[in-house]
Amino acid sequence: MPRRQVGRFWGCGMGLSDVVWWLIMHERWDVLVVDLDGTLLCGMGKVSDANRKSYDAVKDAGIEVVIATGRCFSECEHILKEIDHDGVVIVAGGAQLCDARGNAIQSEPLDEEIVREVAKHILDGDHRLLLLKDGSACDTQYVLVGDAPLHHASTWWFESLGITLLEVATIDEDPWPKHTLRAGAVAEQRNLKQQVSALAKQLQSRAKMQHWSAVTCSEATGSETHLLEIFGFAVNKWTMLQKHLGKNFDPQRIVAIGDGLNDIEVLQEAGRSIAMSNANDFVQSHADFISGHHDEHGFAEAMYTWVLENNTFLERTL
Repeated sequence: MPRRQVGRFWGCGMGLSDVVWWLIMHERWDVLVVDLDGTLLCGMGKVSDANRKSYDAVKDAGIEVVIATGRCFSECEHILKEIDHDGVVIVAGGAQLCDARGNAIQSEPLDEEIVREVAKHILDGDHRLLLLKDGSACDTQYVLVGDAPLHHASTWWFESLGITLLEVATIDEDPWPKHTLRAGAVAEQRNLKQQVSALAKQLQSRAKMQHWSAVTCSEATGSETHLLEIFGFAVNKWTMLQKHLGKNFDPQRIVAIGDGLNDIEVLQEAGRSIAMSNANDFVQSHADFISGHHDEHGFAEAMYTWVLENNTFLERTL
């Protein structure tokens, strides 16, 4: 049987009867928020048959599925087509909301001055600066700044997904300075420490910074290759979800599942939250339940156990 963790309740002094009441209260969900890498996708970046069936079962139950990912739309478009996703997509960690065709509904660009500050630190550290652009306003998906060698993980990522790039020597040559959704760099963790420390002190409450393992050709999570990402201060998946739902926004009718640092706000605020067992302890501490590993159909396990609440179907499927 799948393992459960009624994580944040016991620390709040809730007894068993309180938890049972909570479970009954949330028998039906309006919205399911789904992360991709490390959650719906296995380590090879694929959607298993079991996960696909459970995804379809959720949609058939009348629950709106919102994909929420750190990828830009072009980087996840092939996955959305594979699962026949016909709803909205929160991309770039919450910096943009797109429809099913990739048209931007809402964007939260990074302030130009902050981009320049980030550029100075990244370029001074002999890294290539990666600027993710708003595809609805720009002719390319990324502007790469500087002449430092591109990390092999970035080369693999861009080539395998067919991502369009524009390479420029300096930040002044960026043709679209007002349309940066994310600024960052990819390097080995030890080689980014100085930039992370300096930017954390300099940006503080003016921007949001994430520093975590990158997806590589051999590892979906936990690699030594790290991704440094800078967003607008208020950017995250949860705030963009609020903008999407508007007056229909009811946190208690939302269930969310994820595994990464960019899922924490969603896991904290959703009426029911599920973390994957491959997530680190910090991420898991923000979830109500812990499902199986993303390489072992953990997404399907979570859907049948805590969303559809049909364990018989789960045992048949897996």
